[in-house]
Amino acid sequence: MRIIVSTVTGGLEDRVNTAFGRTPTFTIVDVENNQIANVQVVPNPGYSQPRGAGVTATQFVIDQGADVVIAGQFGPNSSGVLQAAGIRMISAPATMTVREAVEAFLRGELTTAVFGPEGGIGPGMGRGMGRGRGSGGMRKGGGFGGRRQGGW
Repeated sequence: MRIIVSTVTGGLEDRVNTAFGRTPTFTIVDVENNQIANVQVVPNPGYSQPRGAGVTATQFVIDQGADVVIAGQFGPNSSGVLQAAGIRMISAPATMTVREAVEAFLRGELTTAVFGPEGGIGPGMGRGMGRGRGSGGMRKGGGFGGRRQGGW
């Protein structure tokens, strides 16, 4: 099985990069008998493209014979092409090293992908960045249509 992981500098001890299409490098991990057999670091040909980075990166991983791609999240263009090519997409947190992410995937602990908007990563992308400190919005006699105090 060939697993390709988005990374910044590459290698088993590098962390999983949150971006797929604009990741600087890919770490290619070949797995045999559920063990890491070979590791290779390659530059992402789409990294510095002004447009179409995700599509270029996707075509590259297809050409490399990937069975699985691990990244923090995937854009809509990349995910559609990867899915059509039969390549499994897996998301891993940026706190995981490549080795940890691959081993967690092999144990069945990483099973889903996070999909983000096209054009990159920013705050507020469904990754739990809120702090849960809302006041509820209802006031005695005012409801939601009443006068607000404070600001948003």
